[in-house]
Formats: sequence, C-alpha cells, structure tokens
Amino acid sequence: MRPLTYRIRTLGCRVNHAESREIETLLRERGLVAAERRAPADLEVIHTCSVTQAAAAKSRQTIRRAAKQAVHTPSIGDPSGLIHNHIPGDGGHEPPVSPKILVTGCYASTNPCEAATLVGEQSVIAHHDDSNSALLIERLARQLDDWLNNHPRLSMLRGSDGESSPFHRRNHPPARIHRLPVVPPQGRSQGRGQTSSNGAARHIRAELRIQDGCDAHCTFCIIPKIRKTLRSKSISDAVEEARQLVDLGHKEIVLTGIFIGAFGHETALRRKQTHRHAHPLADLVDAVAQVYGLQRLRLSSMEPGDCSEPLLDAMLANQPVVVPHLHLPLQSGSDRILRRMNRQYTVADYLEMIDQVNQSLTADGLPPAITTDIICGFPGETEADFAATQSVAERVGYLHMHVFPFSPRSGTAAARWTDRFIDDRTRKVRVRSLIDRELDPEVGLAIRYLRRLRGRTVRVILEQPVKGRPGWMSGRCDHYAEIQVPTDRPRGTLMYCTVTEVSPSRVVGQPVRDAHPLPVLTPA
Repeated sequence: MRPLTYRIRTLGCRVNHAESREIETLLRERGLVAAERRAPADLEVIHTCSVTQAAAAKSRQTIRRAAKQAVHTPSIGDPSGLIHNHIPGDGGHEPPVSPKILVTGCYASTNPCEAATLVGEQSVIAHHDDSNSALLIERLARQLDDWLNNHPRLSMLRGSDGESSPFHRRNHPPARIHRLPVVPPQGRSQGRGQTSSNGAARHIRAELRIQDGCDAHCTFCIIPKIRKTLRSKSISDAVEEARQLVDLGHKEIVLTGIFIGAFGHETALRRKQTHRHAHPLADLVDAVAQVYGLQRLRLSSMEPGDCSEPLLDAMLANQPVVVPHLHLPLQSGSDRILRRMNRQYTVADYLEMIDQVNQSLTADGLPPAITTDIICGFPGETEADFAATQSVAERVGYLHMHVFPFSPRSGTAAARWTDRFIDDRTRKVRVRSLIDRELDPEVGLAIRYLRRLRGRTVRVILEQPVKGRPGWMSGRCDHYAEIQVPTDRPRGTLMYCTVTEVSPSRVVGQPVRDAHPLPVLTPA
C-alpha cells in the first residue's frame, strides 16, 4: 500500500516559507511523502498571502487552479465531501486517490468566507479568529489527524504518539513559539508559479522563524489584524532547529519573523516594551552563529529602531558567519508621510541608524550592503515628499530597493483616505523613477555599490547554474551580490572568489584555488 502524498504551494513572505517547512514537518511525521512534480497529490496545501490586494488575487488564482484540477465528486473515504479527483490506485486494488485541499495563511484569515466558497469551509485554516487564537500549526495538526483518522488507506500511518498540537499558547508575555523537529523531506513539492520552502537537503538557504505577530499598526498594513499576538521561540529551541537545518545540508540560515526586532518582547511598540533595555535578538544571533557547520547567518527585514548597538556588536563579533547585509525598510523619506504611515522613526532616526550600521560593519573600506522597501504614491504624498525619498536613497546608497506603488488594502486606515489617493499614473512614474535610480547602468545605486567589490576576495555559496553559460555557477556573496563563477563544483559549495568583472549585466568572480578561510576583517 503506497503512502499518501502531499504538495505545498507557498505564496508571500519569508515567514510563509518558514511556516511551510513546519507544515511539511507535520505531514512527514504523519507518514505522508512529497508528490512528484507533475503527479497528483492526495493533499494540496496552499499557504496564501494577502498583504496586498494583488497578493490576495494571486492567492485566489492559485486556489482556483488547484480546484479545477479536481473533480467535484465526494469520496466515500472522505466524509468531509471536499474537492476530489478520482485516480486509480496501484493495480486497481487501492481506494481511489481523494485529494483534499487545505487553504492556510493570511488570505485564509482575511477572507475565510471567500476561501470557503472555493474549497469548502472545512478546508480553510486561519491563523486567528475572535473566539480562538490558536496558531495555524495547531489547527492544521488537528485537521490532519481528523483526516487521517477517517481515511481508508492511511489509518496505519498516522502518528502514534497522540501529539497533534506541537505549538502551545502562553498566557503571559512574551509568548513563545515551540520548536517542531525538522524532518528531512524526500523531495520537492512545488507548484507552478509558487516556490516551496520544503527543506530538501539540496536547498542552500533555509528560513528559521523566530518570531510571529505584530501590533505596530502601520496605516497601510493589514498584518496586525491577521497576526495580532506576538510570540517568540526560545533561544534554545532556535539553536536546536538551526542545528537540525545544518545537519540537513543547509548552508545559510535566515532568521525571519513578522517583526523580528520584537523577538523576546511582548509588543512591537518600543515605547511599551517592559524590558526595552534587554537585547534578546543580539543574544540569539550570538547563539545561532555558534552552530557547528553553519556557514552563513543572515537577518531578514529589520525595523530601523531595532538595529541596536548590541545587535551590531553581535554581528561583528560573529563574522564571517553573520554577514554584513541588512534589509532596513525606509518606506518614505518624508517625515510627514512617515507620520501618516504611523512608522516608529523619523528620517533623522533612520539616517543615524544607517551611520551606526556603516560605522560598525564597514571592513577594509567596504560598507555593509543595505537593501530596503519603499512605497510610492502613499495617500497625500507630494512631489516634495517623493523628492525627499529620492534624496534619502542617494544618501544611503542602497544595493537594492524593493519599490512598489501604494495599493489600498481593505481594512487598513490608509484605504479609507480616498480623498488623498494619488492617481495611478503618478504612482507608476514615481516607481519607475526610483527603479531607474537604482538600475542605471552607469550611475545607478546598485552598480556604484557593486563596483566597490572589484578586486576583492569574497565568499560565495554556489546556488545554481548560469543560464546559457555551461560550466558556470552563480551564488550570492556575503554582501548579497550575485556572483557568476566559472566552476564545475556542485551547488552548496563555499568558494572564495576574486571579483574581476562588474557590469550592469553580471558580476564575475574567479575562484581562488588555494581556498582557505578568510580572516575576519576589522572595522575601518
């Protein structure tokens, strides 16, 4: 009797990808195996996003596509009467495959009724609701166990230890996320157009979710209404999970969360943190960096006010494992717009933090790589406001800017300010202007930073073959630049390369044959 199979389709942020790995752990613990790429699966998990209207639309599209691949005929073996697809079993002796579709993630929380019309009420698992704030993983575990208990082919494969809720609520702050064991998967489970965070050993990078929840209530963001309760993993659990990820073959770990600066705190509002002088994130970075075999540790998006001196000290002390790259969202370079966004910093605060980062992490004349998010056309944004944003971008010298036009998100304060909306054409022009400022082949922000790599020896973890260039591999260096390398070494190899060519189309590094560990550079 063959085991049941699953496929996970993941949309959205790094947190969703980390959660998908946790979902996969639940499935593997219960005896399911990953479906082959083009084969039907017994269980389809669609982990959705709704941070913007466009993300919600893509989630709906993905759900509809999965639903169309199934025949709407309830199976005797699935009493829930959900979407099914009749596929003969091996030799015709097994019951027919009866795919179940589970919709999880933020879209399932913001639009549960809409999602239910697509796949059935029993298949929508939200993060939170008014009467029960149990985590997504808890609810998914219960759903899986109910499904397995009633499945005609898999009752023998479900977990025997009775544990169906690996995450537990804490009734006092700061709440904790309890660690799930990392189960090595047997293959990739990837849908068209979506990436999966299934933790195959051959994958180079793994997200480690250390924190969940946000109560900062930026006026453009729906997340505090979806993930309102803040939780953090314990440092010991995070370290153990990092060890397991390294044992699976991951070379790089990204510490991720909804608001990772609130790690170990009961709120994301710094003025309300009861232990705001403590620095648990710095302690975590120091602990995870000691995991034997970990080659690279990176932090995901950080709010500017949370980039503390102790954190920078921990990053410096643990180089080269902790890399000199930070993603620090600006959103706007205008104090007036930042106030309307309800951000927790001013432009002066942001630039002071950038100066501290550069002072702490600049080594041998090379500053750290800074990437950012910027919203163009926020309600009420004037040409002067936008010019201020351009000025800050020039001052910082970002390696990359994630620039996008304001999109009103139903349920947020900014969506109600219709009288201050900026017309679509103006929003697009401003987005294009910032992108051009980054990507101009001669004087763009990106090429200016990349030119500073020329002649330097950098660490590169090979990730994938270069399209159209046989015998070449590409990978990211510690400073987040993608480097192309002539080599026949496999994915996951850590190489030291000297950057010999920098152009708008590519950065080339020649392997250093006598590859020995580079010394830790001292601050300039």
